[in-house]
Amino acid sequence: MEAEDSAKGTFDETWGAPSGNETTGSHTLSPPLAVGDADQGPCLYLGPNGQRCDRRALAGGYCASHRPGAISLPKVALSKRTLAAIVAISGILWPFLADLVREIIRWMHSH
Repeated sequence: MEAEDSAKGTFDETWGAPSGNETTGSHTLSPPLAVGDADQGPCLYLGPNGQRCDRRALAGGYCASHRPGAISLPKVALSKRTLAAIVAISGILWPFLADLVREIIRWMHSH
């Protein structure tokens, strides 16, 4: 018991609060961050191919959408009408895009 008391006394002497008559400047420390406020880094979720989630992690290491028990959003399937519109637009724009790509290649070869 005495060994613990002497160690505590040594600690208090070394690191104790400064007395009021010292002229050294005082530094104020910011309060520690709360557990919820601390930056947890990136989300720990690994996708099917090993890719990392790019969102910031919350407490527990995962983002809001990858937390255990989180509700996943339904996958939106393309309707036939949307798919037909995409094919029609790409068919209309294809000649213009082909000409543009051809001109870019010519310009690159000439310079």
